Amino acid sequence: MSVSTMNNKNCFDFLRFFFAANILLAHLCELSQNSNLAFLSYFSNAIIAIKGFFVISGFLVAKSYVNTPSLKEYFVKRAKRILPAYIVVILFSVLIFAFFSSHNFSDYFSDINTYKYLGWNLVFLNFMQPCLPGLFVNNLHCAVNGALWTLKVEEGFYIVLPLIFYVIKKTRRTFLVLASLYILSLLYWFTMDYLDKPLLAKQLPGYLSYFVTGIFLFLNFDFIMKYKKIILTFSVLLLMGYYILSLQTDWLYPAAFGCIVIITAYNLPFLNNFGKYGDFTYGLYIYHFPVIQIFRQYDLFEKYNAYLMAVAVILITLFFAVLSWFFIERRFLDRYKKNNQKHIPTVC
Repeated sequence: MSVSTMNNKNCFDFLRFFFAANILLAHLCELSQNSNLAFLSYFSNAIIAIKGFFVISGFLVAKSYVNTPSLKEYFVKRAKRILPAYIVVILFSVLIFAFFSSHNFSDYFSDINTYKYLGWNLVFLNFMQPCLPGLFVNNLHCAVNGALWTLKVEEGFYIVLPLIFYVIKKTRRTFLVLASLYILSLLYWFTMDYLDKPLLAKQLPGYLSYFVTGIFLFLNFDFIMKYKKIILTFSVLLLMGYYILSLQTDWLYPAAFGCIVIITAYNLPFLNNFGKYGDFTYGLYIYHFPVIQIFRQYDLFEKYNAYLMAVAVILITLFFAVLSWFFIERRFLDRYKKNNQKHIPTVC
């Protein structure tokens, strides 16, 4: 495939925002613990949205890697996209939540767990210390930002991608390499699921099948687009069989789901300019969880109209997402420093 001739007109910005909003609604339903918001579970699913993110990431990061002249520049690009906003949200949480903790300032900032949270989260090991002292102790989870676990998986993908391309280059067996990783990933997932180890199941190996699906679709883009109607129809039927008829199609699920995501991205032209005012997806993703937790800590979903509180959560999260984009993220992305550059979807 000639990568340089790939059509850049797509709606990845919309799809990523859609997946982030889906995760927000799913967490709003779960964390609010309010029966009036239970209906959100009928059309929101955080796990499916995360899978969508990983497929898109595989596709776009592979594209970025191929079009980047050096390995150093590739890693610098990835660091600029993830780290600035991530570091800010961790520091911001530690400082701002001191005002919401049941501990006084002295106890809060002298508690070793405050610094454990800061240290472990800054190195993406969120599960080591997910909570801050005196916060969310009566919530469903005490975690300050439970959504951040996916970012260490994403960072892991960034690291292994050059290795994948190296093996492909050496072996000249693209399909064999990607298919092997795909199968090994699913074997890992099924094994952890059988052993009832959900925390381990959702780490990097478990979701690698979605990432390599994105890579495969990028490397075979022309073929996928040429036969998109057949591939899309087969993929939709397979997923319908999985969800409606409970068919055992687990092995093909990531491939079918990935095909639907990527084909959709290049076939909704009316959404191609969705991100022209900014890419608020990342901010939406990293700020929604703590906002919901604060509302739950003070029982705002119970004390006031739950629907209005849900709208308030969404608006506050969007506010932080917009600030994050314009004052942090955008400043570190080289392509936005040149006004004459054409907009290209960013990778979360």
